[in-house]
Amino acid sequence: MLLRICLILTIVAGAATAYLGFMPVKDIITTTRAARDDFHTQLTAETDQYNKSQATLKKTKSELDSTTAKLTSTQGELEAATAKNTELDKQNTDLTDKLTKMTGRAETAEQTLSKWNQLPPPEQIHGIMTDLAQTKKEVEAIMAENKLLGASRDDYKAKWERIFGGTAPVELPKGLKGLVMAVDPKFDFVVLNIGDDQGAKEQGEMMIDRRGKLIGKIRITSVQKDQCVATILSEWKRGEVREGDQVIY
Repeated sequence: MLLRICLILTIVAGAATAYLGFMPVKDIITTTRAARDDFHTQLTAETDQYNKSQATLKKTKSELDSTTAKLTSTQGELEAATAKNTELDKQNTDLTDKLTKMTGRAETAEQTLSKWNQLPPPEQIHGIMTDLAQTKKEVEAIMAENKLLGASRDDYKAKWERIFGGTAPVELPKGLKGLVMAVDPKFDFVVLNIGDDQGAKEQGEMMIDRRGKLIGKIRITSVQKDQCVATILSEWKRGEVREGDQVIY
């Protein structure tokens, strides 16, 4: 009986000792579980936050890619628009130049038209042209008559001077030239290839030249349409006159 009581006391004492030793461990376990639960809660919250951040980052990256693509497209459109604007500027410059030229032509045409509008009517112009043609014919006739009168005057003057001993020289056209076509050495006269049509006149005097050398001097004695006869002046004779020699005034 005593042994049984001792055994019971021993068991009770062990249980009391175990209970007393278990109480701090229980507190540690409770604290550890609370810390674990807090850590798990915090980890879950951070995991959710991380997942949300990843989703936001993915969305942002997608939006960035889309924005980059739009920016690239916009850059291309901008370059195309710039090129188009340059081409339009060139076309505008060309059109402005053409407009300026056309404006100048239009002003010139307007001025010309204004001048034409100031002209008389066609029937009056026709009358003026007819009168002008008639006047021109009359002037030409008068000039021809004056030429004949002048030639006759010169001829009469030359004959008068020849008959009455005049010494005034007869003027010939400036620069008159001709060639000796024939020579009569016996009577010292020559035939020239110039006549009334070229301006040769009786008593006109011309020099005889052969390649820049003075050969002599002649005086015209008779004139025809396209030739004349002249006498070689002995006091001017420097050599024998030949066919082909040039006469100059």
